[in-house]
Amino acid sequence: MSTRPDDADIESAVEQALAGLMPPGLVTGCRIVRADDEQYLLPAEGASIATREQRARAATGAGRRVAHELLRRLKYADLAVLRGQLGNPIWPAGTVGSIAHDDELAVAVAALSDTMRSVGVDIEPALPLPHELRGMVATPQDRLGDLDFGIGSRILFAIKEAVYKASFPLDGRVLGFEDIAVDLTSGEAVTSSGNRLTVRFTISPRILALAYTP
Repeated sequence: MSTRPDDADIESAVEQALAGLMPPGLVTGCRIVRADDEQYLLPAEGASIATREQRARAATGAGRRVAHELLRRLKYADLAVLRGQLGNPIWPAGTVGSIAHDDELAVAVAALSDTMRSVGVDIEPALPLPHELRGMVATPQDRLGDLDFGIGSRILFAIKEAVYKASFPLDGRVLGFEDIAVDLTSGEAVTSSGNRLTVRFTISPRILALAYTP
């Protein structure tokens, strides 16, 4: 979580890559996670987040800082994004959004709920998924097109995480990887509960995955 001279360049590159995935109506942001980012948790947000581990709270604070800026851009005064009982962010009424982070970066996307029903985002390192996890993530229903399965499995992981984040607000169902079928040739995913979502991804400078229902 140390600050490097090129932090602004990294943030800009990730935000531009993420913006390239966005349909109209969505706003995006990115932030390098810094050791003191816990300070950006609003009191109500801090109270809703049970973990006391400093790195986790710093990453959560970085994500909430990005989310607050997006809500300001959407002209919202209520900036608090609380954490639900299952870890899901609870966005202010009238908005939808999603937050994700890895060890170094936090990203968020948001929109007004009258322009988009739901959205999910995930960020992962641009590295193949460990072998022991690939069988858990991929199912016979998934279609990766011509992607190499090594990096494709990590992309699939990120997309399914994004799909779950977008699907949960629609029906409140907890999904496993086996409950989500991804077809990268059509750019769609379908959940076992019947939700059909558009999915998009990029590999550089991080794996960034987006899932949404207009």
